[in-house]
Amino acid sequence: MPGVSARGLSHEERKQLAVNLTRVLALYRSILDAYIIEFFTDNLWDTLPCSWQEALDGLNPPQLATLLLGIPGEGEVVRYRSVWPLSLLALKSTAYALAFTRTPGFQTPSEFLENPSQSSRLTAPFRKHVRPKKQHEIRRLGELVKKLSDLTGCTQVVDVGSGQGHLSRFMSLGLGLMVKSIEGDQRLVERAQRLDQELLQALEKEEKRNPQVCAAGPTASRAGPPAAAESGCSSGPPSPGEPCSGLLQPGPAAVPTGGDADSTGPTTLPSGAGLPC
Repeated sequence: MPGVSARGLSHEERKQLAVNLTRVLALYRSILDAYIIEFFTDNLWDTLPCSWQEALDGLNPPQLATLLLGIPGEGEVVRYRSVWPLSLLALKSTAYALAFTRTPGFQTPSEFLENPSQSSRLTAPFRKHVRPKKQHEIRRLGELVKKLSDLTGCTQVVDVGSGQGHLSRFMSLGLGLMVKSIEGDQRLVERAQRLDQELLQALEKEEKRNPQVCAAGPTASRAGPPAAAESGCSSGPPSPGEPCSGLLQPGPAAVPTGGDADSTGPTTLPSGAGLPC
């Protein structure tokens, strides 16, 4: 499937694509939102139109994929054993037309040119235990939240579904935001607490080696579903643009290339945008 690449679309074309995707997702939400187990527990098969059931009944997963995707395996030919109903063919064509390309159309982000496993724009403590994709995500999202916070005068940020706390730690200790993290999975909360302690220990060692590094206060975490963890500098949030410590200060912005061209985020707040405080 060639797929759609949003990079070649104008602003209006992207808006129309979003509208089309929303319509399709709303129309087929009962199918798209279902888990595999619900096929059995909720008898989802019986919710399909009878004409769909007749066309799909008896097909194994490889056959179904071949017919729906239109991509036969080596030596295979796409053959329909019966005439498919127009509604099912319409879904297939729509999905084909709106699917995003799986072929990367951009260069490696500039922050990974030197080392594909480590972002040059995150300091070592924020890269530890974090995959490259996640490093890129927390750096981009954290910088965007920081920019929006400065523009709107927001003083506190809530990270709902914070998981292991990678984004929260970067926003709090790296960008100087006051962050409250909320996570309902006890295992992730405990993991986040261990990572908090590792980071604080690294700060203590660095402070002993370099007294000029500002002291960072402990991260308080309260477990329980939903669990919450709040973190920030003990002396209060730094002034705008000032990180908690030299150790945690993000690296200098590299000259963006390829797919990282907008890495510094928007320069102005979009109309109607805001950040919950």
